[in-house]
Amino acid sequence: MSQNQVAHLKYRPDIDGLRAVAVLSVFFFHLNHQWLPGGFVGVDIFFVISGYLITSVLYNDCKTGRFNLNRFYQRRVARIFPALFTVALATLVGAAYIYTPQDFASTGAALVAATLSLANVKFMMQGDYFHISQDAQPFLHYWSLSVEEQFYLIFPLFLFLIFRYARRYLVPILLLLGIGSLFTCVILTQIKPIWAFYLLPTRAWELCAGCLLAVTPLTTINGRFVRIPHWLPALGLLLIGCSFVLLHEGPQFPGWQAVLPVVGTVAIIWPRETLHGPVARFLSARPMVNIGKLSYSLYLWHWPVFSLIDYRLYLMLDEMRLVLKISLSLLLTILTYHFIENPARTFLNRPQSRRVAYVALGAVLVLCVPLGLSVRQNNFVDAEISDVAKGGLEFPGNIGAATVVLMGDSNGSMYGKEIKRICSELGYKLNVISVSAGDSLPERKTDSSQLWRDSLDAVSKIKPDYLLVANSWSGKLRNDPKRLVVALDKLKPYAGQIILLNQPPILPKIANRKSIREGARPPFLENTDVRAERLKVNEFLINMQTSGVSVVDISRHFEGKNGEVLFLDEHGRILYHDPGHLSGYGAEKVHDVLKQALRERPAGSDPRNDLKLFGKVPI
Repeated sequence: MSQNQVAHLKYRPDIDGLRAVAVLSVFFFHLNHQWLPGGFVGVDIFFVISGYLITSVLYNDCKTGRFNLNRFYQRRVARIFPALFTVALATLVGAAYIYTPQDFASTGAALVAATLSLANVKFMMQGDYFHISQDAQPFLHYWSLSVEEQFYLIFPLFLFLIFRYARRYLVPILLLLGIGSLFTCVILTQIKPIWAFYLLPTRAWELCAGCLLAVTPLTTINGRFVRIPHWLPALGLLLIGCSFVLLHEGPQFPGWQAVLPVVGTVAIIWPRETLHGPVARFLSARPMVNIGKLSYSLYLWHWPVFSLIDYRLYLMLDEMRLVLKISLSLLLTILTYHFIENPARTFLNRPQSRRVAYVALGAVLVLCVPLGLSVRQNNFVDAEISDVAKGGLEFPGNIGAATVVLMGDSNGSMYGKEIKRICSELGYKLNVISVSAGDSLPERKTDSSQLWRDSLDAVSKIKPDYLLVANSWSGKLRNDPKRLVVALDKLKPYAGQIILLNQPPILPKIANRKSIREGARPPFLENTDVRAERLKVNEFLINMQTSGVSVVDISRHFEGKNGEVLFLDEHGRILYHDPGHLSGYGAEKVHDVLKQALRERPAGSDPRNDLKLFGKVPI
């Protein structure tokens, strides 16, 4: 084996030290964004390191004739999945005890995406990394692991084929791919910044930077070693430090800004033969190396720990939460590294353990995917548009019992789990055709949506005894209230009783866990204009009441004596999922009201006169 090949495989403590820099930057950024505004670029450092190390191994295997995909993926399984799934399952258990049902459902869906290495795609479709409710997304950091795992699925065979059939063009091809990816990243950051942030094609150039380091010869044409400036690693560390301080989170990243930490990382890794400078000595120091070895477990644990603590203990003092986050993250990291990650990697890496590694991976996939789907389906009942065309989500009841259909948008789906529970208690059959972000009301001036046509068709075929309809009424009826009149005229022939659920109060934007952690406190008052519009539309619903159409007053259950919006129930549980939607606990609060409506609600009565069941509707 040549000296260059040895250099590729020789253990480099400075890279473990560089891992420490990367994970600590992410750790402190998530502890407090103001401490290290650009600390999130630690992920970019990890990408370069991963590209370099993986390609070093693969390239050496190609040169020595030992390339073997089975062996490669065995190493990846041993390295990645034991700790990953340990943390994932522990996180799911924690979320079950801490999160509201909707957020627990979201955690289940995220577990499925993380298990299938599609977390980046899921969060790309969900929203901005920097602005979605981060304490309710304990798998958010898995997006970067999914990017790497997607890279591992594609790159080994690609490298082997290029090495075998176009070896002399390997460096130009990697360079071309890297430049193309960078160009795509820069352009897409301007057009679709969320896509640019999450997708492999726009992040591949960072991995390619490490790949190029691994395959670039260390010698010149005449066989002499390249003279690398002794100050290059110091420049690299300076560039990384500048990126920590100068870069800030937001839609302008990655784009050109990501070049700063990537070039800095390359400058540190590249001098493979000059590892005795001050930067190499700093990174190779025992504390840095030890932290680097713990970096994977620390990266896995820190974010779910931070999320669950912030979610549950949002009223606790910042200093106490800070101490708890640090201590619990470090404790779990050390335990996981010594009792899960390291032993499992040693055992599963043995040649005789290859089958065990693959069987274990398959078993975990079989466990986690159905488990995550079950958590999602049991904690948030919401139809897809395609489901409505098939009659919606169907939950059977007793033979001969009443039939219920739940229809609407996300304001309908927020009652889905509770309506399902009520129907189970009563033995009713339930069909859910409510669709989040959908518009299931007809248009009078333009063509109606396919969702409305499918919803009407579903109701006409099911002919339910009870048709529950809930929408964001102030939004759906703002421009044309008579849309509801048309909808009721079309629906009434097919439903025994139509029950409209009025719109609960809407929280101000400041009423959330993040704002409370930053000092905001109840009581929270509804915006005056928003309140006026909501009361107006709720009054309009009452006027829609005729024989066969009734209204349930949901709103009064979420208003305090002084007009404030109730944020917590008597058990301290959050009643709202977001400003306009009730949480599962909020829906649970009106369980008896909804159940009574499905049992005894007389057609055509005025809910303003029905004080016993529903109280007064504020006018």
